[in-house]
Amino acid sequence: MPIDRSVRQDESAPAWSRRHLLRTAGAMGAAALGGPLLAACSDNSGDSKGSSSTDHVRVALGWLKDVEFAGFFVADSAGYYADEKLSIQFQAGGPNTPDTTAVLATGQADIGVHANMQVLLQATAKGNDFVMVGSGYQTNPGGLISLASNPVRSAKDLVGAKVLGQQGAKPQLNAVFELAGLKPDYEFIPVGFDIDPLVEKQGKVFTGYMTTQPITLESKYKMKQGKDFLTLTYESFGMPAYATLVYCKRSFLQQRKDVMERFMRATIRGWQDNAKDPERAARLVVEKYGADLGLDLKQQIRSNEIGIPFMESALTRKKGLFRMDVERLAGPMYKGLRAAGVKDLPDAHKVVDTSVLDAVYRGSNRV
Repeated sequence: MPIDRSVRQDESAPAWSRRHLLRTAGAMGAAALGGPLLAACSDNSGDSKGSSSTDHVRVALGWLKDVEFAGFFVADSAGYYADEKLSIQFQAGGPNTPDTTAVLATGQADIGVHANMQVLLQATAKGNDFVMVGSGYQTNPGGLISLASNPVRSAKDLVGAKVLGQQGAKPQLNAVFELAGLKPDYEFIPVGFDIDPLVEKQGKVFTGYMTTQPITLESKYKMKQGKDFLTLTYESFGMPAYATLVYCKRSFLQQRKDVMERFMRATIRGWQDNAKDPERAARLVVEKYGADLGLDLKQQIRSNEIGIPFMESALTRKKGLFRMDVERLAGPMYKGLRAAGVKDLPDAHKVVDTSVLDAVYRGSNRV
């Protein structure tokens, strides 16, 4: 792939929170994602806008403008933000740019989109009054990839194994053992995001993201998931995590809540469209939003198809996309982070605001 997704991280940042992983392939329609669909127009939309003027909103994406932000770009291209009287400025991130938490903290953006739940939570615990209003990925797609000839199906299969992993992967590997009641016993072999070492059998398992490395196995090595290689999310080991988190400063939410509601309404419409036609969004990325990145269209389409199922959960099927379960965050998600050695975590009930999406979904199709 033309984009190297390696990012600067320290040993405390778990690899499960960096990018994406494969479990279910293929595109899914909006109905398959479940939950109420947002109507193109709402009876309450005029009230929520509050003014005939257009609000300019700066959105820090936190990474390059690739297909992981597909729904945002679809919403922009389709005019959904304009429908809500919003003018959106997308600010791309990358390996040499500040984290979105720093961008928002210094007032250079109004809304952030963060892939790394741990980093966002720790930035909040350190004094930044951030609040999360929604999460695109209900299951973080980071985890373990192994070959079917020497598979990893449980924590016990990792005992004594050679693990091919990126910098920062050790804490969650240790957590896998701890949560399984096992003593950490593995050989860690540092690698980048190129999955060739696994194919060459330099190790038993590879820490990766299933919207990236499995595509290489499929396209370059003609392997099939389930037959030639296996994948397990860290959630499979008891470490669930959200990703693609939309957040802002609490002061922004208090002062401009109507803007956030309008932004989320348009955004969700974009992601619903993306679920129905993942190829369309991939073309938008390759030909317009990320045109200067040299992205491969087939790879972007496949990555988008693979990512869509990670937006589904029992909660989103019932109440709509981007919904967050505060008790799930405070319970199993925090438990997994603590097992990985994370000690500083904010009060989950204070760092999540569910009222924005409550208003969004009341303003269109009711739950």
